[in-house]
This record gives sequence, structure tokens and C-alpha cells, in this order.
Amino acid sequence: MRSTISTLLLVLLLVLPMSGYSAEKQKVLFILDSSGSMWGQIDGKAKTTIAKEALKGIIDSMPGGFDTGLMTYGHRRKGDCKDIELLIPPGPHNPEAMKAKIAELSAKGKTPLSDSLRMAAKTLRSTEEAASVILITDGLETCDSDPCQVAAELAMSGVDFTVHVIGFDLSKNDQDRVRCIADKTGGLFVPANNAAALKSALTDTVTKVKEPPPPLVEDPGTATLDAPQQVTVGETFEVKWQGPNSRSDYICLATADPKDGHCLDHSYTEQGNPAKVAAKCDAGNFELRYVHGHSGKVLGKRVITVLPAQVELVVPAEADAASPVAVSWKGPGYQTDYIAISSPESPDHGYTAYTYTKEGKTLQVQAPSKPGTYEVRYYLGAGDKVLARKNIQIKEITATLSAPEKADAASTFMVNWQGPDSKIDYIAIARPDDEDGYDNYAYTKTGNPVQLNAPSQAGNWEVRYVLGQDDVIIARKQIAVKAVTAALQAPAEVEAAAKFKVEWQGPKNDGDYISVAKSDDDGGGYLNYAYVKSGNPVELLGPSDPGTYEVRYIQHQDNIILARQQLVVKGVTAKLQAPVSALMGSSIEVQWQGPAREGDYISIANPTDDGGGYIYYQYTAEGNPVKLQLPSAAGSYEIRYILAPDNNILARQALTVDLVPAKVEGPASAQPAMEITVSWQGPNAPNDYISIAAPDSDGGSYLAYEYTRAGNPVRIQTPQEPGEYEIRYIAAEHGQILARSRFTIK
Repeated sequence: MRSTISTLLLVLLLVLPMSGYSAEKQKVLFILDSSGSMWGQIDGKAKTTIAKEALKGIIDSMPGGFDTGLMTYGHRRKGDCKDIELLIPPGPHNPEAMKAKIAELSAKGKTPLSDSLRMAAKTLRSTEEAASVILITDGLETCDSDPCQVAAELAMSGVDFTVHVIGFDLSKNDQDRVRCIADKTGGLFVPANNAAALKSALTDTVTKVKEPPPPLVEDPGTATLDAPQQVTVGETFEVKWQGPNSRSDYICLATADPKDGHCLDHSYTEQGNPAKVAAKCDAGNFELRYVHGHSGKVLGKRVITVLPAQVELVVPAEADAASPVAVSWKGPGYQTDYIAISSPESPDHGYTAYTYTKEGKTLQVQAPSKPGTYEVRYYLGAGDKVLARKNIQIKEITATLSAPEKADAASTFMVNWQGPDSKIDYIAIARPDDEDGYDNYAYTKTGNPVQLNAPSQAGNWEVRYVLGQDDVIIARKQIAVKAVTAALQAPAEVEAAAKFKVEWQGPKNDGDYISVAKSDDDGGGYLNYAYVKSGNPVELLGPSDPGTYEVRYIQHQDNIILARQQLVVKGVTAKLQAPVSALMGSSIEVQWQGPAREGDYISIANPTDDGGGYIYYQYTAEGNPVKLQLPSAAGSYEIRYILAPDNNILARQALTVDLVPAKVEGPASAQPAMEITVSWQGPNAPNDYISIAAPDSDGGSYLAYEYTRAGNPVRIQTPQEPGEYEIRYIAAEHGQILARSRFTIK
């Protein structure tokens, strides 16, 4: 069975000790859905990415003392409902290991939600500890099973766990269809329609999980129930109750046999009063019971009659595959009831497509893609019970294709088509023996003809018309893909970082390029490149490091090397002539010799910096000599010739920057908010300034300042508040205090 509903995003299982609530020690099993529907987008971002980020955030913020584990499904194979794996068994919380596993996952397959719950319950049962489950889902089960029924069965079978459900990007109707998972296990349901809401819902739900459970009443006494005398099959009705409301107490709909303890439906008293129960049964007489969760004792009961539901379906005898089918119906039309098309062999909860009855009295239900005999079914949303069914014959639909008999590798070609042109139908090119895959494709909705790219590999291929609904191939045509060649003519050797020209011959497909690469790089590796569409010859920049390289013609599609030629890169040198020492904050002239490539520069740097590190620089294009500004801090430095674009150091010379004495002289005291005159001595580097500051502040703090370039002396406004202050000389580059003088504002 294949459902048109999108699938589960994420399940998180939080496990609490069976011996009672403990804030110090809890077990947590996370289950992350890796099914294909997670590639759907919200606000331009894939849901798989949103879910992973949200899960990583929760993992990082888990409280101390937790034991955690990780499970996933759908991450290895398409269409496999058994693709479920426990990646990290529950143990001491290791967020880095979990995040590493999550990062490796790729969304591919189905959503075996029910079997995941069963496997989780089996894993947790082995620990003999109760479990609290947080389920984040963007849709329903896609593996012919009913997770709501599974959750109810597990809750009633002695597996003590609670499922909290977060409905992620779910329609209102689908929210109601998964809410029952939480209801049947006494959990919480929270909707979330975007990334922010998902994170908030996770936080709220984890907070709920950490709350203490309701108290346990050892001596419960008796209980009473008030409910309708009659209801209809599938109807959800209210039951008012009076009772102890002890931990895990529930209202149960059961057969009239007092020895039958099996619940057809149930609702925990913790979820509110009145409780909501659904008549998930055939017509007849049944019993409502108040059950004490701890002991299993029935504290109160009453009889209820369930009447049959009258349902009719009007269905055409036949319809085209993958087309909408008009279905008229009569029936109860409960909020979550729906009409579906199913294979007659599929179980009652299996279907290929569905439409809710609330959409109207005549509905459009999408037919399956494969021809054959099917059933149109009326489903009760409460329990997925089938109330009526009628056969329908689905007819095969065909398509035709017109494409060239052959094409060059990686070239583009046109395909004319005739077919149903359903919303997500597409034209693909694939290996004849690969029924599920393709090399590339184009949607039919983009036009007729469509444009395809031929594969990069020569050989026999197949053009196909594919029904997007179930990826069913309804037309195919053979096409031969021919190999292509290329040739290059480039210099045998060039100087480092020098430009050179390359003449080429090749297919000139869109995106093809000429590259320079290391000899051991694959086709996608390069040091620089130029697209062939830029002309012939193209201009390339040689590597900065001397050695042996390759010039290549790269077929952009799959980065295939069509031609290569060896290129020897010769080293280049440079020389510098500059003072060996100078005063801090001053400037010097530097004579240089070197290749003068575009982007080359002369720099002053700390000796420990790499070639890209500098304090000041000037491009060689500015002239010879260049003028460099020296640092405002004394010490040992280097002058360097830097070869662009890789910042290689071709030449270096040591430089000592000497300290320049600094001094400030101002009045010993002054009035508030008046101008004072300050004489100074110092390097007078660009942006150096004289400041007034609090004595205990750092060099970057000030109350008033004036740049030294304003003259000597400078005039500065004093602060308004009386007190002790400092006049300072500040070297602007590092906020260094070179001189200071105390003064008082009276």
C-alpha cells in the first residue's frame, strides 16, 4: 500500500523509571524518521533538516542524569517497511555520538510507524521500566498498519508507556487522525506548523514529561458513569465519571461479557471529565467500565447499546489509472471519516489514496497508478473501520514518446510526449535495467517538448514517461548515448601565478570548463578554472606553488575529464630593500623586485603570522617604492613580498619598531565642563588621540578626546562630574596608553 499522506518526521521516546517518578534518572530513546516525505519543505527548508536541527537542540539541552538511545527507520532502502534500526542502545547520554549518527542519515524510505512503536516497546520492555514517548509526525502510517490501534494494544498489554504527539505541518483532519495515539496512551497532543513551533512544542512536551505523574490511590473505592444509552457504530461520545482519578485510571468500552477485560476503546481519566470514547465495534450491547489502573479492578460500569450505521456508496464501474474518481456517499459523516481506494487484498486500514467525507457528498478520490480491480471503501476515522465497500476496475493508461535515436554524452535533447500529464508526471532517462532509478528527469508540466540531459556515460539508455503518483512507467523509448572527446593546447610550463592561454576542442556543453588541477585530484578538484563558453582560447591563472600540474577539459555533468595536458609551474623570486629599524607610528619606504602579479602586495606583519596575516599593506601596483605605515607598538616585525592569490611569501626582511617617548601635560585641576589645553609628545600615528578617562578604565575608554592630528597643544572638554581623572596619550591601533597625567575636577 502506498498512502498519499506525507509521513512521520520524528519520534522521541522518553523513558521514566518503573519504580516511580525520578527527576534525577530518566531513560530517553529517540526515534528519528528518515522516510522520503521528509524532503518536503517548510518556508524553503527541507523538513528533514528542520527535524534534525530540532532533535540536535533537544539532545544538547537534555538534563543531566539521563540515559539516552537513538532509533531510526527508512534510512537505507526505498519501499521497505522493515527498514528500522536501533542506532544507539539506551545508555549514558552521549550528545556528540547521537548528533554524529543523525548527521549521517538520509531520508529515503517508508514510514513503518506501527512497527517502530512495537520495536520501541520491545526494547523498553527489556529494561522493565515505564516509557514516555514524544512522537513528531507530518503524516500517517504508510505500511498497512494502524498505529493508533497498536498504541492502544501496547498500553493495555502491560507495557507502561505514554505517547505524546507533535503534529508537524499536519492538516487539521490529519491531526485528528494521529491525536488518538496520544489519547490511547494518556499522552499530550501539540500541533506545530513551522521550525520555531516545532522547537517550542518539543520544549513544552519535554517539560510535560518531566512533571510528576498523578498520585496513586491504593484504596480506590467505587466509581459511577453517566453516558448515552444508545450510540451509532463509529460515533465518539462523552462519558461523565466520578471516581478516584488515580494514576492510569481509564474508562473502557468492552463487550457485555464480564470476564472479557479487553477494551474496544478507552480514555484515561487524567485527560479530563467527561472522557471521550469511540464506538469502535459492531452493533450490539456493550459495557462501559471505570477501571482502576493500578489494580485492574472495575470500580463502576453501565450498559450501552451500539446501533448500526447506514452507509451507501455510488461508484463508477471503471476509471483511468492515476485519475480522480467521483464517489457519492451516504453515511454518518463523522469529523474524520473518509473514502479511500484500496486493493481488495489489503487489510481494512490499508489504502492508496483517500478524501475526507467532510469535503462534500460527492468526492474526488485519486485512482491508483496500476490497473486492476480495487475497492472503494467508506472508513470510520475512529478506528479505521470499513462500513461499506464497492469494487471498481482501474484501467491502464498509456503514453507515447518521440526522442532522437542517439545523442552525445552530456548533451541536451528534446522529447515530445503524449500522456495524462498528471501533476507530478515526468520524463526520465535511465538505464534499461534500472526500473526504480533515473539519471535525470523533467516534469511534463514544464511543457511539451521537454528538455533532457543525456547521461555522461556512453551506452544504451531508455527515455521513459513516468506516472509521478507511484513512479509507474507507462512508455519507454531506447536511445544510444555516444562518447565524446576533447583536446587541449597549452604552454608546457609557466611561472607561478602567471596568466596563460589554453586553446581547446570539445563538446562545449553548458557548464563545461577548462581547469588547472593537481595531478592526483579527481575531475571535480581544481585550483582555478574558466568556462568554455567564455571563449577559445580561455585564460587561466597558474598555481602559486612550483611543481607539476594538469590542464584539463572537464565535462561539467559528473565532472568527467575528457582531456588533460601536463603543466610545469616554475618558481618565482622577489627582493626587498627597506630600513631595518624605525620609530613606532612612523612610515617607511620599501623598494621591491618581484613578479608584480595582479594582487601582489608588500606587507608588514608579525613574524609568527602566515602569508595572509598583516598589520599594514600596499599593492605593488601602487608603484615602487611603496610606503608602509608602521605599527604603534614597539617590537619585532617583518616586511614581506606576498604573491597573490595564495598569499605565498616570496621575500621577507626583519624590521625593528622602536618605542617613541610619549608625554602629556595639562592643568593639575579644572572646573567641570570647561575646555583645557593639553600639550603632548608621541608618535602622532594616524588616529592617535589625547583622552580624558577614569583612572581605572582601559585604554579604549574615554569621557572626551581629541586627535593628535588636530595640533599641539589640543583642547578638550572636561567632564561635568567632580572627581579624579587622567589625561592620556592613546596609540589608536591597539588602544595602548603611552602616557598619562592625573588631574582633578573640583
